[in-house]
Amino acid sequence: MSAQVRDNSHLFSNRINIKMWFKNLRIYRLTKDIDLSPETLEAALAEQNFSPCANMDFSKYGWVPPLGKNSEMYTHSTSGYVMICARKQEKILPPAAVNEVVEEKVLDFEQEQTRPIYRNEKRTLKEDVIHSLLPRALTRSYLVYAYFDPASKLLIIDSASANKCEEFMDHLRATLGSLPVVPLKCHGDAANIMTHWLQDTAPKTIELDNECELQNPRESKNIVRCKNQELESEEILTHLKAGKRVTQLAMVWREAIRFILTDDFVIKRLRFEEIIQEQAEGEADDRATQFDQDFAVMVLQLHEFIKELLEEFGGVEKD
Repeated sequence: MSAQVRDNSHLFSNRINIKMWFKNLRIYRLTKDIDLSPETLEAALAEQNFSPCANMDFSKYGWVPPLGKNSEMYTHSTSGYVMICARKQEKILPPAAVNEVVEEKVLDFEQEQTRPIYRNEKRTLKEDVIHSLLPRALTRSYLVYAYFDPASKLLIIDSASANKCEEFMDHLRATLGSLPVVPLKCHGDAANIMTHWLQDTAPKTIELDNECELQNPRESKNIVRCKNQELESEEILTHLKAGKRVTQLAMVWREAIRFILTDDFVIKRLRFEEIIQEQAEGEADDRATQFDQDFAVMVLQLHEFIKELLEEFGGVEKD
């Protein structure tokens, strides 16, 4: 815990993959029209840009250029789609390390006062220890990418974590002053539809992969996870006949995108096949150009992918 804080922002900003392909999707629907023009977003995000943790900060959250050091722009747009990126930096204070220092302080206190420490005194002592360690704590950071699809009125975040997405949207809402979004819901029951696909036949555009999760609707802890397994096997059909429903299903869309869909319409372990990634390959002179090509191909593919997937699940449920 004695390491000094170092601002490695310049190093972190260099960590930009040559290919910018989303790996998870949480999709949110805009319920009202708001100004999502690159110009408006750019001005707002620049006002709330990221700055590293100061000595006494536990964490900091702010906006960074999606292209990292390759750009000073806080938005990246193509064909109407607008990508943005947030960075969170937080101090690392391992509880075991904090408790070790606290216990040493408690022993010193009890020896000096010749009495046991009171609970509120120990709480105050722990707070003092944390504040003394904060300026010397190491930090860690992560990025959250997202993009707006204004034509479809969608916000798409590259994260499977509900908490990270909520934090992202809270900060975006504070930045813009308003962010009228709700989680995307479909008319059809995703678990029932995926169960039907597994029992009967999947749509022509969908190929079942080799992984699923089954759950007993009457007993939530009764879960069966199948990996690297033939999903049409008698074993899985037996579980379905016993009343279990599909809560996660691995699929391939049009031989182009592999993914796992959950019963609350979260898309995990998204992977673009080579046939798609090859479309972004070209005469890219630098990382910024390659990033732009990747983004253009990715959003156009995801637009069609999400559109067809929604149709299979009965369309978007609106208030």
